[in-house]
Amino acid sequence: MIINTERVRMVLLNKAISGYALWKATGISEGSISKLRNGKKRFEDLSLETIMKIQAWIDAGHYTFSYDYSDLLDELTSDIEEGLTGEYLYVVRGEYNEVMEKRMIIDYYYTPDEIEEGDIAEKMLTAAVVEEMQKDGSIF
Repeated sequence: MIINTERVRMVLLNKAISGYALWKATGISEGSISKLRNGKKRFEDLSLETIMKIQAWIDAGHYTFSYDYSDLLDELTSDIEEGLTGEYLYVVRGEYNEVMEKRMIIDYYYTPDEIEEGDIAEKMLTAAVVEEMQKDGSIF
């Protein structure tokens, strides 16, 4: 099992998931979860067993992480509708995102001639760019 501590931290601190629900799903006491969420316990002081239980719960597909692509996706959709894009785009990715476990798309160019100096761009099918943004931005 690979443990992504940022993901585990996000789940444990997410008050939208009740302590009761996490207890029922993982066996971690509501008291421990409450102390963590109220700052009476540090994440760093959690046992490896507790962290592994949350990671296993995440790995089983009980929690989905997403990225807010709404503005960039709206811009791209508009560009497609206006006919500004072709079959391919040149995407620029940001720094590695620990939670999403990948480098997220932060910008795009229509042609290789437009790529600004210093940017590293990846050639992708326009449809694949839209699909990736929709998938990574979805909450289900």
